[in-house]
Amino acid sequence: MPATATHAFLAKPVSDPDHTLSRLDNGLTIATFPMPWLHEVSVTLMLRAGSRFETAEQTGIAHFLEHMVFKGTRRLPDPWRLHDRLESLAGAMNAATSMEAASYWISLPSEYLGDGLELFSEMFTQPAFRDIETERKVILAEMREEMNDEGDITHSAILAGSRLWPEDPLARSITGVEESVKRFNEADLHAFKQQLYVGENSALCFSGPIAHDQAVALAERSFSSFEQGRKPPLPEPPSMPDGPHFVAANDLSSQFQLGLFFRTPEGFSHADYERYAALRRVLDDGFSSRLQVRLREKRGLAYDIWASLSIYRDTGALELGALCDDGHLEEVFDALINEIHLLTEAPPAEEEWRRVLTRWKAAVITGPDRPAELIDTYVTDALFDVHGSLPERWRRIDALDMDLFPRMAKRIFQPENLVVVLIGPKAKSRVETLQRRFNGIVPMTIR
Repeated sequence: MPATATHAFLAKPVSDPDHTLSRLDNGLTIATFPMPWLHEVSVTLMLRAGSRFETAEQTGIAHFLEHMVFKGTRRLPDPWRLHDRLESLAGAMNAATSMEAASYWISLPSEYLGDGLELFSEMFTQPAFRDIETERKVILAEMREEMNDEGDITHSAILAGSRLWPEDPLARSITGVEESVKRFNEADLHAFKQQLYVGENSALCFSGPIAHDQAVALAERSFSSFEQGRKPPLPEPPSMPDGPHFVAANDLSSQFQLGLFFRTPEGFSHADYERYAALRRVLDDGFSSRLQVRLREKRGLAYDIWASLSIYRDTGALELGALCDDGHLEEVFDALINEIHLLTEAPPAEEEWRRVLTRWKAAVITGPDRPAELIDTYVTDALFDVHGSLPERWRRIDALDMDLFPRMAKRIFQPENLVVVLIGPKAKSRVETLQRRFNGIVPMTIR
């Protein structure tokens, strides 16, 4: 794209998509994003009911409850009958649990929306919670995907979390631990649901060929029995013990998984969030970004390499990671440290920054094409008392000054914020080598 065309694209204004928010008497937020060109309506129930709201004794119950609401209702206690009925209406349904939220979504042709939404609502207002033992086996099997043959955790984010947020729900697996998962019963599920699956803590979002008045009428018919409840506060994240920390787990894999996790000082509710996102995008946003070009394409050090940002309302972590073989492990580690050093020393070149901005702003411009992104921006954030919009996001991105990169990078990339995680064959012995290398090269890099 010529420079003049790129400049015009970057200057293109962004406006709010067509949307309306209102509330039922029980506090449930109703959001509509009209998309009349579509042929089906997607409905998402979003709740502040992720694993951050669990006590230590409840570890894993948010995810367990997500599984159990699919196991039938009082009217249709056999889950197969429930799913057969929904699928006979051409409904497609799924769910996910994260650290801070639980979300359930169903897509239906407009003609079947009323009947489908009524069945969908029964899963939350009249759950049967039958056959807990069968689902417990499924969840225990799912949990083993995060372990090695000896039962040790081999999930890098969980291993890092134990140092980033010690003794906090953010440090635990969303799927839970065996001790608690083996103990959960129907009363536990009802208690957690009654606390968090309430109107004030939830939103019902519609996208597709539907008007707001129609959505409100359907919601009143199907979800008015939701108790009002209240919106519980998020627990404060704990302080991180000064790093650097080095954590390892042995695994019988053919390659090492290396991750450098840096805790961010704030989360997505803070004005600096876009700066953390900018650092991530400079490192890894397409095949022309730094990590992909310098470590993978030019040097062949790793097949899979990445930078990712895990961000929550009030905290987060920026990770640089790679999969590599034993012969390249130390070279990859040194190279990642060097990339951090380069970010702290100089801002991106103008051409590089323009490419990052073009891709980033294009994602904002096309946001209205993705209902899930609209829900995150206009509904989920509001549930966590963060009021944003696509124009606001655009303004924050547009206000970024690439000359501030070194200062921002130095704020995050400090040894006291760092957790190094290594997973692979004999990782516990190999991580000591990385620690010695870090102690030798860090004075020349991120300090």
